[in-house]
Amino acid sequence: MKELKALPLEGIIPGGERYEEFQPKRFKQLQYADGILSYIFDNKLQFFKVDEMGLHALCKHDIESIKHLIGKEYTESTTLHTVHDENGLFWIKLKEEILFVNLIRLTIENRIGIDADWEGFDYNAKARQFAFIKGNGLYLLDLGGKTGKVYESDNDAITAGQTAARDEFGNEKGTFWSNNGKHLAFFVTDQSHVTNYPLVDIEDPIATVRNIRYPMSGKASEETTLGIYDLTDKKVTFIEKQGAKEDYLCCISFTPNDNQLTAAELTRDQQHCRLNLFDVKTGRYEKTVLEEDDDRYTEPEHAPVFIGDGHHFIWQSRRNGFNHPYLCSIDHRDTTQLFNLDNEMTRLVGFDENDKKLLIECVYPNVHSKSLFSVSLDGKYTLLSEMVSGTHKATLLNDGWFIDEFESPSIPYRVNLCRLNGEISTLAESTSPLVGYSCPETEIGTWQLNSYEICYRLVKPHNFDEKEKYPMVCYFYGGPHVQLIRSDWNNGTAGFEYMMAQAGFLVFTIDPRGSANRGKRFEQEIWRNIGGPQIEDYIAAVNRICDEKAYIDRNRIGVNGWSFGGFISTSLMLKAGDLFKVGVAGGPVTNWRLYEVMYTERYMQTPEKNPQGYDEHDLSHYVHQLKGKLMLIHCNTDPVVLWQNSLNLLKQAVTDDKQIDYSVYVGFPHNVRGSKRVHLMKKIRNYFVDNL
Repeated sequence: MKELKALPLEGIIPGGERYEEFQPKRFKQLQYADGILSYIFDNKLQFFKVDEMGLHALCKHDIESIKHLIGKEYTESTTLHTVHDENGLFWIKLKEEILFVNLIRLTIENRIGIDADWEGFDYNAKARQFAFIKGNGLYLLDLGGKTGKVYESDNDAITAGQTAARDEFGNEKGTFWSNNGKHLAFFVTDQSHVTNYPLVDIEDPIATVRNIRYPMSGKASEETTLGIYDLTDKKVTFIEKQGAKEDYLCCISFTPNDNQLTAAELTRDQQHCRLNLFDVKTGRYEKTVLEEDDDRYTEPEHAPVFIGDGHHFIWQSRRNGFNHPYLCSIDHRDTTQLFNLDNEMTRLVGFDENDKKLLIECVYPNVHSKSLFSVSLDGKYTLLSEMVSGTHKATLLNDGWFIDEFESPSIPYRVNLCRLNGEISTLAESTSPLVGYSCPETEIGTWQLNSYEICYRLVKPHNFDEKEKYPMVCYFYGGPHVQLIRSDWNNGTAGFEYMMAQAGFLVFTIDPRGSANRGKRFEQEIWRNIGGPQIEDYIAAVNRICDEKAYIDRNRIGVNGWSFGGFISTSLMLKAGDLFKVGVAGGPVTNWRLYEVMYTERYMQTPEKNPQGYDEHDLSHYVHQLKGKLMLIHCNTDPVVLWQNSLNLLKQAVTDDKQIDYSVYVGFPHNVRGSKRVHLMKKIRNYFVDNL
């Protein structure tokens, strides 16, 4: 038998020099709009027209040819933005210019000079202009290189066109073009009352301070409104916001006729949401078309999807306990639930106007799989997935066509071209790049734990022998919006698990109460008690797996996590030191009073309303209980979880005469990405090897 090779660390850690070599070939930069589909696969950019007959190839180019045309600034991370016309145009942003490239002829059609500090480029083909951010202002750039100001304040604390609410509530950008390109809506955010927080840059001999606005829980928050710029008369109109100044805005969408737009107004306590309709020309409030209320919290994240002539729209809501689509009327406040399985809809892919059907991704048939359903407007739904035990990701095209990207524990990657009526053909399929290498074994299972079905994953070293005793490292996160155990390739086993299994460790993971895709009740267990149910689940799960698996050495159990996982890892080391002997916590929240308003107040309310909850999860109160070895890691310029969190814990450790190891990654933000991530992973691995 041929001897298996060991996986190189640079091949299993994202950012490593050989990482791409050990990943299945996948579609990259898949884009679709207006009948034009494009994607990169197997180092080739392919471009198609889509009609009722299917895909019609327009051109295919090797990425090396495009790189040669564009020059050395092109890298694998460079994004190609298709313009979606049959001429094969795409635009690409380089450091100091934007290029328009014709894929059919493989020529550069236009070059537009830009400044290196301009950002947030948002192109509209009908307007033939880019919206972009310069400083705290919002500007337009036409194809001739001419710029024009949309809005800018003399107050640096007031920004235009930037994302609002620190990217919460689905706010991934701050500009929104109308369908016809004649209007541009944009956030204007006033952070004058938000605390200035210093991040220190040590690159120069004399360290410099870069201040950011950081709204801590219970403190003053940002005040956001929505401006609408008319490209014809070059005037800005602001909407008549109905709520308080600190209420959040999200779910921005123009109606099909572009005469109106929606904006969801969410109260700061996040218990009341109103989807309001505004006149585009005047900004005048017209009416509330939908309301969401919850005595704990409601979290709107998705703009309404208008159908037909715009009198009806699809809205996503958890009002019945699971995220489901609802058919709503803009005229009468009518709402009809379109899907009634007790499963979470993880994504509304889109609405096909020809077939009058929704395409959705949904947790099914088990809690770690995702399947596809078509849903008609009368509430009838059909399972579309050819293979339901796995993970499906869809892109809706036109004329009933959609792309289905599928993977499962045994299938690395397969892409099917499908129709809503059931027709399927395979576009691409990848083989495993790990053939010939020694890989860990992954076990997936479920338990009834604390009244819920809880998923676990146990990764075992290659050549595992159940007669031996193994140390075990737990990889935990546990926060909302994240699900670690999935029925994708290798069951979601990733670089950290590969690395630790290679070093002779078992690696254990669960998705506890509070984590994603299990419905409202499962998530809201953590309300006013963030971390409490998770800690209970983690301790119970580790004890149970140790009871069931005689090969686990109970005296050698460690825990690792980053961000929310760093909070969990630190909590377990301080509160369950008899069980966990060694811990590594990266970028940890150690005091929720120091974390941002939008996230923290959703789950914990304010410190004033919930002082006991904040005190119970202030980890400085438990440092004196530390028994094992704990290493904290933080990036000194972290704008998400402030460096102050781990520094305060270190200060308390001195007061309590406890030794905590510490490592700082200088100049990195919230985590270490890119090639230097290998350095971070080596540090974590070595700490467990040395101490466990």
